Amino acid sequence: MRQVKADYARHTLCYNVPKVMMAGTKVLDVALRRLRSEDINQVLEIEKEAFAPMVMGTPFKRELNNRYARYFVAYQCDAPESQPETVLEPEPAARDSSLWNRMVKTVQGVVGREGETPNSKSNIIGYVGLWFQGNEAHITEIAVREPLRGHGIGELLLIAIVRAAVEHGSSVVTLEVRDSNFIAQRMYEKYGFKTAGIRKGYYSDNREDAVIMTTSPVHTWEFKHQFSELQEAYLVRWREICIES
Repeated sequence: MRQVKADYARHTLCYNVPKVMMAGTKVLDVALRRLRSEDINQVLEIEKEAFAPMVMGTPFKRELNNRYARYFVAYQCDAPESQPETVLEPEPAARDSSLWNRMVKTVQGVVGREGETPNSKSNIIGYVGLWFQGNEAHITEIAVREPLRGHGIGELLLIAIVRAAVEHGSSVVTLEVRDSNFIAQRMYEKYGFKTAGIRKGYYSDNREDAVIMTTSPVHTWEFKHQFSELQEAYLVRWREICIES
């Protein structure tokens, strides 16, 4: 595995790349950016799909002006129709460059189930929210449109929000997850979250318990090293993706 530098520099430049075709199946180009006011209706749709009837609806418009909150959306990048659809291979220079000093570009393998794609008028396919609370960064919500779950988008959102917490100077990242949501728990455990407690009857729809999970201090060498390796593995598996800070 190539060396990865763990300096948490921020990047804003992203590259425009064509869609990829694999065995006749369309692969989506996906990128992340900060939530904008024009995204709110689409994000509310995803929130309702993922969490209803539990949630009343997050006041995203107010959250845009909250300096103690950070929201990212995952969006589908539509390439011009005239662009040829080809399989992309990373250039040699990109293979050797630092994870933090190169721009991430596209995801390979983000495929919806056959016949299931997001609304053609909607390109927001997931989102994540974070609150800064003292020395802690608390993940409030993370959700992906149902047809596109299981293809690395949720993991990408988690990477972006952990990076935001590190850049903000938070000591640890915390969250709650349903006791029955073993898939999400395994993903969080993969990124260094450990069970810290239980909130009894936390979810109002069925009184299910919530598992409280938290990372070790994120500025330690051990956490940075593990986090860098996990991002490298993500890039190898899913190809590069664009994160606009």
